[in-house]
Amino acid sequence: MKCYRSSFKKYLDDLGKRKPAPGGGSAVALIFCTGISLIEKAIRYSSLDKFKKQLEKLQILKKKIYLNIDKDSLIFAKIMSSKGTKRAQLVKQGESLIVDLGQTSLKVFSLAKEIESGIKKNIISDFNIGLECAKVSLLGSILNLEANEKMFGKESKFTDLFKKSLKKWR
Repeated sequence: MKCYRSSFKKYLDDLGKRKPAPGGGSAVALIFCTGISLIEKAIRYSSLDKFKKQLEKLQILKKKIYLNIDKDSLIFAKIMSSKGTKRAQLVKQGESLIVDLGQTSLKVFSLAKEIESGIKKNIISDFNIGLECAKVSLLGSILNLEANEKMFGKESKFTDLFKKSLKKWR
């Protein structure tokens, strides 16, 4: 078995530093991808043939959000160093990443409903932990949208939708 600690050390050190990025958006993107990987593992230990389409969809969603681990940090750092029209454009890009993560989390919940009954009992905890990671990602999307609203005066129509959806999936 590999030792992964050293691969994560710099990211975690940077996450804890007093600098704007990486921050919460990057962290919830990483949590999302971790969760999807756990769900993938549960599928592979259960019935891969039965859930092949769902597995492929999950892999596409993970690949899409994986890029946001770095994108979020880059955009937020640019937001903090810009002003005026340029800043407004960057805030919009940042919000787009947040909304994309929230919507992608909702897709995972739908896929999970299709898969859950076929997951073997000896791996169901990994499946459930993965699903909880998707819930944390949705909560992170809500919190980031609310923070942007306070910081930049940018209200999002997705905040209430995501809140209602999170209550539904708790």
